[in-house]
Amino acid sequence: MSNLTGPFDTGKLPRIAPGSVTVTIARTIAPGQGDAFAVWCTDMLSAVHEAAGCLGATVLYPGADSDSYQMVFRFIDALHLRKWERSQRREELLSQVDEMILTERITVTAGTEEFFISQSNSERHRTKFGKFMADIAWVYPLSLIVAVVLAPRIATLTIWQRVLVTTLFFAVTKKFGIGPVRRWWRRRHMLPQNLTQR
Repeated sequence: MSNLTGPFDTGKLPRIAPGSVTVTIARTIAPGQGDAFAVWCTDMLSAVHEAAGCLGATVLYPGADSDSYQMVFRFIDALHLRKWERSQRREELLSQVDEMILTERITVTAGTEEFFISQSNSERHRTKFGKFMADIAWVYPLSLIVAVVLAPRIATLTIWQRVLVTTLFFAVTKKFGIGPVRRWWRRRHMLPQNLTQR
């Protein structure tokens, strides 16, 4: 089994990866070892969850287009990852599956918060007409509310004050109402919901 973070000086780790660290390990296993390896994965996940600094861990089981098991776990920083790497419990667990594993690929990623934030906030590709219709879908109802509900209540204000109130209404509604709803909707279409695959 290879060392996840390499043999460099532990004292340099905070400068190399000062934030959280995510490790992804893709393994293919020998034929007929699926059940035994699944049991081992459960034991490994329990051990990782109990390790100091662990933020979470999961296993993605092989699907129709893949024969690899993907184990993903995350630590608050590289020092905690290093401590887990050197733990006796990890060594014991890895020694149990040496003969089962055919190939192994390890990826270590630091600072993944920005990646997930950018993914959740990214715009889906739309045509110009699609973007125009999406804007109409929220601008029209808000304009109707302004004309029917808000306008009579601010009719005595000067035109500058009315424009200011209307602008603030649109800005606040988009920031705290439309924006969060659109992000939630995009996330639902980017990722499968409530699915468990084995």
